[in-house]
Amino acid sequence: MGPVTFHINNQTKYDLRVQASNGAQAEAVAGANTQLGFTPDDTNITCAMRWYQDGICILQGSVAWSAGGSGADDGWSTSNLICMNGEANGVGFSGCNEGWVELQPYNLMANGGEVSVTYTNA
Repeated sequence: MGPVTFHINNQTKYDLRVQASNGAQAEAVAGANTQLGFTPDDTNITCAMRWYQDGICILQGSVAWSAGGSGADDGWSTSNLICMNGEANGVGFSGCNEGWVELQPYNLMANGGEVSVTYTNA
């Protein structure tokens, strides 16, 4: 798998903390951007996306990719808090409180590339 750059735009009113399965971390306070870079050795990545209000985690979603599948989850809650819009190697995705969105084709990220996501308040 090739290298991946993950761009995150947090346009919510909540602070966002990102924890990748390889140990990489990033933060984006409300209204800020951040990014993470992954090497070809990082072949199966899941990024836990956790939103905080006053230091308390109120919602968790995820963004994940590998050579055999990719997708994103804006997080689910009884009151819809977050919506997402993004793109993985040119394939768009979006979600508002419906859970996991599977991206096609299954091998979309096999050669690495770019993933970007923007989160907004619902």
